[in-house]
Amino acid sequence: MTVFSRPHGFYDRTAAESAAAAHVTARLQQTLARFGYQRLETPFVEYADLFLTKSGDDAVNRLFTFELHGRLLCLRSEFTPSAARMYVERYQHAPKPLRWQFAGEVFRYESAQRNHSRQFTMLGTELIGAAGASADAETLGMAMHALQALGLQGLRMVIGHVGLLAQLIEPFNLDRRLRRFVLGQVENLRRPDRGRAYVEAKLAKLYGELPSDERPSSLSAEALSADSDKLGSALQLLLESADLGTTGVGRTSTDIAKRLLTKQRRANQRADLMQTLDFLEQLCALNGSPEQVLPALERLIAPEQTAARAAFEALQRAIALLSAYGVSAEAVQLNMGFARGLNYYSGIVFEVYSAQGEQLCGGGRYDELIRVLGAAAETPAIGFAYGLDRILAALGALALPDEAPAALVVPIEPADDAEAARVAMALRAHFDVALYTVPTYNLSQALAHAAKQNIAHVILIGAEERAADVLSLRDMRRAVQLRLSLADAIAYIQGKTSHA
Repeated sequence: MTVFSRPHGFYDRTAAESAAAAHVTARLQQTLARFGYQRLETPFVEYADLFLTKSGDDAVNRLFTFELHGRLLCLRSEFTPSAARMYVERYQHAPKPLRWQFAGEVFRYESAQRNHSRQFTMLGTELIGAAGASADAETLGMAMHALQALGLQGLRMVIGHVGLLAQLIEPFNLDRRLRRFVLGQVENLRRPDRGRAYVEAKLAKLYGELPSDERPSSLSAEALSADSDKLGSALQLLLESADLGTTGVGRTSTDIAKRLLTKQRRANQRADLMQTLDFLEQLCALNGSPEQVLPALERLIAPEQTAARAAFEALQRAIALLSAYGVSAEAVQLNMGFARGLNYYSGIVFEVYSAQGEQLCGGGRYDELIRVLGAAAETPAIGFAYGLDRILAALGALALPDEAPAALVVPIEPADDAEAARVAMALRAHFDVALYTVPTYNLSQALAHAAKQNIAHVILIGAEERAADVLSLRDMRRAVQLRLSLADAIAYIQGKTSHA
C-alpha cells in the first residue's frame, strides 16, 4: 500500500497553527491598512522572465518552473515583480502614490542540504510613485511599527544603501559589467567566511585572470575609450604596435585586434578594480549606530560627488524621521556593507530582526525595476515583505489565539435537534458556536468532548428548556450551571454579566 507524504520543504498547518497564522495575518493587514495600504492579489503563476529581470544571476535557480504552450512559467517567488507588472498593465495613469499590500504563499527552490523551506507565507507592501526620505521612512517605520503592535520586543533594524554604494564607486571608472559584479559582491566582501579572497577568486572564474602587469600602452586614452567612430583607428594602432600581419588560423586582423583591445582594457581596469575593492572594504567596515557611522561615511564623500552627497543626505533624513514612527535610535543599525543581494534594489535597503536574531522582514527601494518591465516613465517605488512563519516562531505563545468555539450547543434528544440548531444560529451572530451532531445523544460524552476541545461554555437544549423558553448553560471553567434566557446567555458568554 502506498503511503503518501507531503513534498520536502512544503508544509501542512494544524487547526491551531492555521488559527495562529490567520490571527497574525489579520493583525498585520489591519495595521498596514491604517497606513492607507489597500489589499491586492496577484496569481500564484507568472511568466518566469518576470522574476529573472534584474533579480540577480542566481534567480533562475530559485524558481519552480514549468513550460506551457512554449512559454516558461513559474510559481511566484516574491510579490514585488508581480506588483510592478500589475502597475505597468493597469495603473500607469492612476493618481500616485499607490499604496498596496499583498499576502499569500510564495515558492523558492532551495537545496536540500540547506534545509530551508521551499514554501513561505509572505505579507508585504509596495509604495509606488513616491520618492525621497519621507517615503523611505514611512516604509521602514511601518514595517517596525506593525511588528511592535504584535507585542514583539527587542527588535533591531539594519539599514544599508546600495544606491549610495553605486554612487561612491563611480570615480573608479569601472566598466558596466565590472561595476555590476562588484556591487553584487558586497555581501560576500563583508562576510568573515568569504571576504576579499573569495570575491577575487569569483572574479577570476567569471571574467578570467586580469593581467597584473601595468606596462605602458602605446594607445591613447581616446583610443582605449573605443567610441564607435574611433574604433577603427584604435584597432589599427593595436595592429601596428603588435606587428601582427596576417595569420593562418582563420582569424581576421579585426578579430585579433578586438581580442587585444579587450586584454588592454582589462589590464587598465585591474588597478581601478583593486582600488574599488579596497574602498568597498573600507565602506563595509562602517557598521554600527547611525550616530557612529554617518560622520565616518560623510568623510568618504568627495566634494565633487554631488549625487553621492544627495543620496547621503536623503539617507540621513530618512533615519532621523524614524523616531516619528516610534523606532528608537537604539533599535537602528547602519551597515554600509549590507545590500540584500537582489539586483533591482537602487536605494535604501533594510531588514528587521527579532530579539533572538531571526530575520522577520526585509525590503528596499527599486526605482528602476518598473521602467525595465515596460512602464512609459521612470517610477520610484519602495517595498518590503514579512516572513509570516518566522514571525509566528518569534511570537511563540503570543501568536496563539483562543481558536476554540465560545460555546457548544448540545441537544439532549433527537426531538431537540431543531431547537438546538435555531439556538446555535442565534448565538453565531455574536461568537463562534459548534453544534454537537454525533449520532449518540450522550451528555457525558458531550461534556467530555467540550473539555477536550477547550470549549468554555456548553448550552443544553432539552424538553424542559424548550417548554420554559430558556437555556441551560454550563460554565466548564467555573463548574457551574445556570438557566438563562437567550439574551442573558449571550451576555454571560461575552463576559458582560457574572451571575455569580
